[in-house]
Amino acid sequence: MKRLNIPVNKLAKETGLSPATVSRVLHHRELVNQETRLIVENKLKEYGYDLDELLKVQSEASKRIITVVVPSIINPFYYKILKGIESSASSHNFEVIIYQNTITQSNVDKFMKVVNMTNTRGVVCLSRKLEKDLADSIFEQIPFIQCCEYNKDSIAPYVGINDFAAAKGAVDYIVNMGYKKVALLNGPIMFNYAQERLRGFEAALESHNIIIPRTWKISLPDVAYDLGYSAACQLLGADEKPDAIFCAADVFAASVLKAANRFELKIPTDLGVVGFDNIEMASITTPGLTTINQPSFQTGFTAAESLFELLHSHTMPRSILLDTELISRESIVRR
Repeated sequence: MKRLNIPVNKLAKETGLSPATVSRVLHHRELVNQETRLIVENKLKEYGYDLDELLKVQSEASKRIITVVVPSIINPFYYKILKGIESSASSHNFEVIIYQNTITQSNVDKFMKVVNMTNTRGVVCLSRKLEKDLADSIFEQIPFIQCCEYNKDSIAPYVGINDFAAAKGAVDYIVNMGYKKVALLNGPIMFNYAQERLRGFEAALESHNIIIPRTWKISLPDVAYDLGYSAACQLLGADEKPDAIFCAADVFAASVLKAANRFELKIPTDLGVVGFDNIEMASITTPGLTTINQPSFQTGFTAAESLFELLHSHTMPRSILLDTELISRESIVRR
């Protein structure tokens, strides 16, 4: 495919427009009003560009790529979501580019440059919850869907789950099974899911009139097995230890199983464990993990389908919260 080197920054300076607006004229003309398009197109003619050829090349180059923003490709939770996105994209004859980062006010301009350089048609964002103004700003520049992490006040549509309700239901289950001293291993508190799962955890304990030490609510800086193992050892090696641990990710739950073995605690009689996500390892650990299943593949697929609805029909897709369910295995039993 022939590519043309367009001096976007020079065009922006000479027309008094922003580089993002100039880029939208080149790649997403339908998002720009006619007056603005004419300003840029007339300046391109002054530079000697064949406008018909230019628009044809830019249109052909940009109509088969979407970008997915992922904070980490190490976390196995994202694997099924990406597979869902890729499945949807393939059915629409689109390719998927993975952008590993977290979008913030300080790097959004850099991100938009990447979007423009790759001729991306739309973005599915799995980054942490964006500020409303930031999410709105990106949505105004390019079709944009929030996935998993979302700001419900933004104009950008989202697809996710109710993390608060899922976490509360999990802890209610733990307590109803007879465990009364429940600890929490949580993910990075900067993420909306971690905040909501913490709220659900606390709401469940409050509803059962259970008070626990503050040190039993642990938020880790990353969803990583080694971090989970260290935190679990800290909890289980103390004089006063929990009789159950709710883990905001199955990776943490697997690390708790290993830590329990180190301290010669039997699961589920000495310690009950409940995870979250229902990734593949949840069914192959010994014992198998009781966990909250969230429809990861469906989440990714639905988010991508929402993006293509926005791209093809220019109608605003509705935001969606998908259902979760508790999968009962051997890591917790009625006491």
